[in-house]
Amino acid sequence: MSIESIIQDAQTIAVHREIASASLTELKDFEDRFRVKQIDEVQEFNALLNAEVMVSQGSFFDLYV
Repeated sequence: MSIESIIQDAQTIAVHREIASASLTELKDFEDRFRVKQIDEVQEFNALLNAEVMVSQGSFFDLYV
């Protein structure tokens, strides 16, 4: 096996690893955005439940948006 073919194989492997790394980073970013969205939805749901409880108990409150 010549040195040129070894260098070509190493370059090919490096490119494939870079592509795989970029894909993993992109997937992690997507998962992070999805997790933040879920947290926001839970917080909004909890705020609505808290408001319902306050209204049902006859409490007066200001709702700031």
